[in-house]
Amino acid sequence: MNIPRRPRVAIIAGSRKTAGEIVDQLNGLFGQWIDFSGIPIKDWGDQDIDFDMVLISTHTIFLRNTPPWIKPGTVILVIRRTLTLGSWENVMAIPTGTRLLLVNDEKDSAEEAIALLYELGARHIECVAYYPGVALSEQLPIAITPGESHLVPDYVNQIVDIGGRVVDVGTMVDMLTQLNLLNGTTRNILSRYAENIVSRSQGLELTMKGLIHTKKMLQQTLNMVQDVVIGYDQHGSITLFNQEARAFFSCTAEEAQDVTRLLKQEGAECPSFEEEWKDVLTQIKKQKVILNNQHIITNGRMTGGVLTLKVAKRVEELELKLRFQPKGHVAKFGFHDLVTVSEKMKQIVQRAKKMASTDLNVLILGESGTGKELFAHAIHQSSKRANYPFVAVNCSALPDNLLESELFGYEDGAFTGAKKGGKPGLFEEAHKGTIFLDEIGDISPSLQSRLLRVIQQKEVLKVGGTRLFPIDVRIIAATNRDLSKLVSEGTFRDDLYYRLRVLQLDIPPLRERPEDIPYLATWFLERRGAHPGHVHQLKDALMQYPWPGNVRELENTMEYIAFMNEGSETLEDIPPFLQGSADSLSDRMTPHPDLQELPSEKRETLILQLIHQGRVNGQNTGRRALVRRARENGYVVTESDMRKALDHLRAAGLIEVTPGRAGCKLTSKGSAYLQEC
Repeated sequence: MNIPRRPRVAIIAGSRKTAGEIVDQLNGLFGQWIDFSGIPIKDWGDQDIDFDMVLISTHTIFLRNTPPWIKPGTVILVIRRTLTLGSWENVMAIPTGTRLLLVNDEKDSAEEAIALLYELGARHIECVAYYPGVALSEQLPIAITPGESHLVPDYVNQIVDIGGRVVDVGTMVDMLTQLNLLNGTTRNILSRYAENIVSRSQGLELTMKGLIHTKKMLQQTLNMVQDVVIGYDQHGSITLFNQEARAFFSCTAEEAQDVTRLLKQEGAECPSFEEEWKDVLTQIKKQKVILNNQHIITNGRMTGGVLTLKVAKRVEELELKLRFQPKGHVAKFGFHDLVTVSEKMKQIVQRAKKMASTDLNVLILGESGTGKELFAHAIHQSSKRANYPFVAVNCSALPDNLLESELFGYEDGAFTGAKKGGKPGLFEEAHKGTIFLDEIGDISPSLQSRLLRVIQQKEVLKVGGTRLFPIDVRIIAATNRDLSKLVSEGTFRDDLYYRLRVLQLDIPPLRERPEDIPYLATWFLERRGAHPGHVHQLKDALMQYPWPGNVRELENTMEYIAFMNEGSETLEDIPPFLQGSADSLSDRMTPHPDLQELPSEKRETLILQLIHQGRVNGQNTGRRALVRRARENGYVVTESDMRKALDHLRAAGLIEVTPGRAGCKLTSKGSAYLQEC
């Protein structure tokens, strides 16, 4: 492999010291690209080296010495020198009107330094050249010197040492341009260097300040980007390195230097930087990353490029936000919403909490209305997936073909009426979260096969698609059917059953935990804002009823009672299905020994009297109120007998029966009949 020769540049100065200082300065900036040699003027004739460029420290070398021999065609530049910003600030701090010495090793150097100060703008002071052997008629108390403090006269009280003069940016730009080395990397070096010196060229200074400002703006903008961004020149040298890059690679641009070497050091596998490439997946620092490389083309040739790096995990998190945010797939209930006083149920809740701490699939069994979905919500809410989607699907609510496209999604044009662009399935939307498959026992065998593959492979194939999408989803399934029986009958796949039933939760029906019935009934009424005293009056009937709809049916019943008896502390209206339980209980009640049973012929007269008294006193005259008032008067009348009697009196035209709390009232015929009795 042929390594290109570095350009050779000679520095000719009046002394070896000056030549060495300039070489050291330029080597520190461009030594990796240029070979600098410092030569005092007296030694020039001994040099036989073929130089590409000669830099002369000052034009006075040609005035006071025999011009050195230089090969024809060699580029010759006279070095322009300037001051650092720190030195310049010290000069500008000298009071206006001050007359002082400028001390240097020889007359030319002193006069050049004075000319430089005046050129840069230090016109507020008056400088007198001082060098060894000069005779001055006055003694000035202040002196400025470029690193020659030992030459300052003893009578000087204050010395402002401005240090050695440095090479101006303009000279460096000329040198790099002539050597075809002005590129992104060297421009960055120049811009950093220009920040610390005073430029002798106002136009160049403005240009450099503009470049520096632009670079700072660009760097600040890139630092706001959350991806790693690295700029490089045509040689691969790094020119831009944003804050994310420094944090990710734990180094600076100067430490990284070369973009290709940087990636190789990290063990990243990627194509050659001579080509552009997009979305290359590789691994760096034990993280999967996505790399993109684009070239910068200037005048038809590649002058650099930009490498961007995205951490795959961050891309995935952003994708999850896009999937999750607009859909509203969230768990709405937690374990605090599971209301119970049953010891049996409390044990089941504890088991469910333990299941929430794992990532295993859960199968919830129980009759309709027992709260299977509520348990699913609570398990997700207490799991490590709580911050991700909870997607609930009722598998019995949709036909097979529609359920398949909802679960797995479909591609554009998969079927007639398919949404343009396709649609993600519910499994995709549940990525990183939980999908709740309610009524799982109702899905068809073909859908069972597809679901089994998703569980086994953790991949989803859309309807009409050819690409597999990886997913990370926890499955909670529920059914009110006996899945083990369906498996034995051959209507449900045994392998799917065992995949779903890793953890099993059996929710008992309400009739198997009767202590929860009055407690839940009270809780539902209080939540509705109704008086919980209703429950005490209905307790026996509530406990006697089998509740085939379980908690859901009990909740609906309490909603009915709370609405129909709003504002009343008695229960005149109960759901018809409970009336049978209430009547049978009332009929079976053992009469109090002090109470009398009325013969049927006197019962109707008593009821007419109770209705009349209730109306006069503004009391409730409903059926149950009349039964209670009869008992208060010492007579036993069951609710069944009361209903029959009221029906007979209404048929005879003696009373009117109105629904709700209004109760019964006598007709004119009924009032006349009562007066005759």
